[in-house]
Amino acid sequence: MLKEIIGDNMVVVCNNCQAENSYNVSEKTVSFSPEFNEFENLNFECPGCHTIEIFNMNIPANDTDENFMSGDLPIGEEIQRYYVRLLMRIARPDLT
Repeated sequence: MLKEIIGDNMVVVCNNCQAENSYNVSEKTVSFSPEFNEFENLNFECPGCHTIEIFNMNIPANDTDENFMSGDLPIGEEIQRYYVRLLMRIARPDLT
């Protein structure tokens, strides 16, 4: 789970062991795959238990671009999408 992004650093809480790990994301870049017509996911490995956290870099870049058929998302999901959108603006070359 993405806990926060401040400047070039992000904190991820491992879904397996709950450890908080900091990562510098200033040099992270994801590639676009013409074959799949989307950007690759961004992965981070927990140094403690080696669980891999995967962040989808293909959600709509703006929250206003999403239509939710069932109403509002749970607040935890909305927070995660907010942080993933910040991460997308760092890692995706088309959004930087």
